[in-house]
Amino acid sequence: MMKNLPLIISSIIVGIILFQSALVAPAINRLINAEDASVFLRYIWPKFFLIIAILSLASFVVIVINSNQNLYKYVSIVSFVLMLICYLITPMINDAKDSLNDQLWTALHLSTIILTFITLIINALTIVYWKSVG
Repeated sequence: MMKNLPLIISSIIVGIILFQSALVAPAINRLINAEDASVFLRYIWPKFFLIIAILSLASFVVIVINSNQNLYKYVSIVSFVLMLICYLITPMINDAKDSLNDQLWTALHLSTIILTFITLIINALTIVYWKSVG
């Protein structure tokens, strides 16, 4: 069971990213006025990044303790670092929006989208290829 825990964690990460990005965020932007949506999204996105970072770190620890799967060890660390970066730049995104610096907001926001997409892809690839090495 412990040997497959990183596979389960990657599955959870993929599910969280797809649920939050495809369902929650668009629904909030459609159903709640812009000011309330902004408050809610500023609350939820840092937690989103932090949860995925913690799950990725947990996956790394399990791999280090229970197996010698170097590729997945690196995947989990990359996933952790990307989500930590997103978490750390979230206040800068909010400040850019508050100061009406649309160019900076767009660049930072796009960077979190790209980093989250990379995290999604590497965790999805972990799910696909886990059996071939595990």
